[in-house]
Amino acid sequence: MPGNEEAGSETVSSLGHPSPTIRLSTLGVLKSALGRIRRDPVLAVPFAFVGMVVALVDWLRQHDSVPMAPTDALSQSVSVNYAVFPQGTARTVRHVGALVDLETRYLLWAVGLEVLVPLAVGIAGWVTITRVLDTHSGPRALSRYLVALAAVVSIPQLLGGFSVDITGFLSGLMLLAVALFVLTRLFLLPALLVTGSGFVTALRQSYRRSRGRGMTIAGLIIVIGLAYWGLATVPVAGGFLSTAVVAPIHAVAIGTVFSTGSRETASSPADHIESGDARSDESQ
Repeated sequence: MPGNEEAGSETVSSLGHPSPTIRLSTLGVLKSALGRIRRDPVLAVPFAFVGMVVALVDWLRQHDSVPMAPTDALSQSVSVNYAVFPQGTARTVRHVGALVDLETRYLLWAVGLEVLVPLAVGIAGWVTITRVLDTHSGPRALSRYLVALAAVVSIPQLLGGFSVDITGFLSGLMLLAVALFVLTRLFLLPALLVTGSGFVTALRQSYRRSRGRGMTIAGLIIVIGLAYWGLATVPVAGGFLSTAVVAPIHAVAIGTVFSTGSRETASSPADHIESGDARSDESQ
């Protein structure tokens, strides 16, 4: 079929929706995501632009007079630096405490930089997932997406930063297991917000749709989280690489898993009708 191309044992339709033959495994989803980006390079453009923004903001934080700190995850030996919404890992961070008692002009400058990155990341993620799902999202869907992203970004900032360190300690592994469970249940949240679901509905549906796919999604979270962290550790260019390379894959992977679930749900009633018709024919 024109527009289809093999990605391992998976195929993806020309609209970006996985075909019924896709193998829903961690490797299968990643292969399909990479294949989709290869066939449609426009999917990589939004986060490539945002990667340059992240790198620029990293440089500005290092050279202005407002205190900043290296990103917490970069000090870890190994870190799964995963976020619910597709976004890169900057090499620098500015905590809320650094904004206290600043002069107005410095405060406006610092706040402007901190707002610029999540805004750019949010728009890029929304555009990319919308294209993958071949849907038409309105301003309300975008606003919900940005509000949810702002909440996800601001909570770690208010807590002083958070990352899951997997250095081999039992407590670290237990923390990782809890974090994986929560993140697995939230994996499809961005796609549901893009398609127009409200916050509560999106949370409920993300929890429901992720059941039965825990191992696949957990594998994606670990691989993507390690990739975010690994590329961010590259000196100078880490923020750009983490955002421009990994975030598009993350966004397309979310769309791939979501589309597969949508196809399965849509096909179920038809399957029941078909089997019912078959039994009716046999009785006649």
